[in-house]
Amino acid sequence: MSSFYYFAYGSNLLNARLQNRCASAKPITTASVKGHSINYGMVADDDHGGSGKMAMFATDNGDDEVHGVVYELSLSDAPVLDRFEGLDWDRPMKYTREADLKVATQSGDILQTVTYMVEPHKEPPLPYHWYWALCLSGAIENGLPLHHQEMLAEHPHMPDPHHEREGKLEAELLLHKSGFGHLLEKRSA
Repeated sequence: MSSFYYFAYGSNLLNARLQNRCASAKPITTASVKGHSINYGMVADDDHGGSGKMAMFATDNGDDEVHGVVYELSLSDAPVLDRFEGLDWDRPMKYTREADLKVATQSGDILQTVTYMVEPHKEPPLPYHWYWALCLSGAIENGLPLHHQEMLAEHPHMPDPHHEREGKLEAELLLHKSGFGHLLEKRSA
């Protein structure tokens, strides 16, 4: 079986979410990449004016660092992941595939990974509470550094006004299944 490494840093950090999308996904290790940052600057083109999705982007600061999880996926899941990351979207803002992102593991190994990046909106919108919970729960589940978990936990978020949104219902199910349903009760300050 041919496979590739995928670096997840947002909602795909939650193992159940990525495995629900790509059955072959196996978490391999945690890793980080310097000279990059994240925010909720990927604007989702939804029917309520847009919400924030996690965006990773290159910076001019070598001290900036993004933490995430390296998953191994079957090559047959690559087009599935591309579709979920919206490579075929016809929208003004969308992710692009970065096919050669080098990430460093805690032991110092360098891995070549695939990830998805976007130049973030200059005024990032708030994420919906369920999306925020996916990002935070994945960071906790995979033991990302505490300062990273705290940064995610402290980020403001908003309720989703569309109670039957497919992505919301899927997220709530996966969060409960993974033992993180309590995060859905936390409201932004």
